[in-house]
Amino acid sequence: MEISFVIPPVLDNTQDVDRCFGCNYSIYFLPLLGALYPATVLKQRGYSVSIRDFAAERDGSKSFYRWVSQAGPDICCFYTVFLSQATDRKARDLIRAARPGTRFIFAGPQPTWDSAPFLDRDDTFIVRGEPDLTLPALVLALEKGVGPAGLAGISYRGADGVVHNPAAPPIRDLDTVPIPDRSLLDHRPYYNPKLPGKPHTAMLASRGCSAQCWYCVPNSLSYARELEYKREHGLKPPVRQHSAARVIEEMRQIAGEGFRSVSIIDDQFLWKEDRTVEICSGIRDLGLEWSCLARADRVTDRAAEAMAAAGCAYVDLGAESFDQRVLDAVKKGIRAEATERAVRILKKHGIAVELNILFGAAPEETEETIQATLGEVRRLDVDYVLFSIANPFPGTEFHDAAKANGWLAYGKYVPVDPAKNAIISYPHLSRERLEELVARAYRRHYLSPGALWRELKKTKGPSDFASKFATGVRFIKRNFLSRSKPVTAGE
Repeated sequence: MEISFVIPPVLDNTQDVDRCFGCNYSIYFLPLLGALYPATVLKQRGYSVSIRDFAAERDGSKSFYRWVSQAGPDICCFYTVFLSQATDRKARDLIRAARPGTRFIFAGPQPTWDSAPFLDRDDTFIVRGEPDLTLPALVLALEKGVGPAGLAGISYRGADGVVHNPAAPPIRDLDTVPIPDRSLLDHRPYYNPKLPGKPHTAMLASRGCSAQCWYCVPNSLSYARELEYKREHGLKPPVRQHSAARVIEEMRQIAGEGFRSVSIIDDQFLWKEDRTVEICSGIRDLGLEWSCLARADRVTDRAAEAMAAAGCAYVDLGAESFDQRVLDAVKKGIRAEATERAVRILKKHGIAVELNILFGAAPEETEETIQATLGEVRRLDVDYVLFSIANPFPGTEFHDAAKANGWLAYGKYVPVDPAKNAIISYPHLSRERLEELVARAYRRHYLSPGALWRELKKTKGPSDFASKFATGVRFIKRNFLSRSKPVTAGE
């Protein structure tokens, strides 16, 4: 049996989607771990497996349509996030029309949240939650002809309509999941403009976050896991971490395969300080440059010193706001001054900082709080800033509050690009005004002569310049030369 994981090009007149995090449109591509994990398990079990990332390919649309017209795999798998639902369903329909008899599996946060729109026929199956082991179990059941009845974590169309089997529990011991087989992917299209080393890859050292931020959408694998667990238990699933030894083993394998840089996309990488130091001690001789995400209150001087020595190039901090009333309203569980302290520590050790800033994450937000936050960002003089309009994604407490209070500008969640478009609107802070404020923030931070000169000085050679230039062009096109309209699930 042949199985292909398909990442189609844009088919819904929007933009490429960052499927690793799942909450925004992409200006560069990372390997999709949500597909790579189950593909690795299937390969180890003897199946013929491929991953086709048409979105990342230079001529992806042409390649995709050629591929659809040819004989293909027995099963096509899609890893679908909220912003890619229309494209993925259209891709399924194109393959279905060209290749009758093909079966389809959808995994990821969107079908985990709402399986029914995908299950229009009995040739399609949903893997809810973590796909690593559940998807291979479904493939085996389909191969044997016994079907999905009784398989935990599966939704499908039965004789009497859509059937939702009981949830599969989250994986308890992450170390039992195989290290992703990165040979399944051509890594040439993948890069991170803030990490010049190529080839580039991504990895996970943990899943989940213990914080209770009411707006938060974690990386897409953690989010699918969280949505499934919340449905049954009403709360977030427990955080699971790879052991320090397993993280070191994977990083050493990555270096041994010739990769030079790694994006660690955990929702929060800095757990226990001793674990961080142990990991860093085990990888400091590899010559890898890497990045991670962290809560500001987890940054310590000891951890930062170890990270710098081990090749950490930058840390992405979720600051969101510097107004304490806003932070308290969104249940951030952090003091505004903790971010300033974390920035100071990281800079001291030569680690660059990226701040994530959210506009409109709670009704306590005003134009004055936004302007004050932007003033703090300028004062801290960090290397990178990601400005976004808070988006009430399904499954979040923010979404429930927005729906109950009438803050949803379109009456419901619809996919938009949070870097420039809003679906939230307050009586004192409209959707249109939020869009104006985020556009102005991007122009001031990234398009000023000083900002351009600062970025140019950090460029390391022709390859790095080419990556940064390509990213800059996509950034300008996305944020200033196009205006994506909301796309409903039915389009």
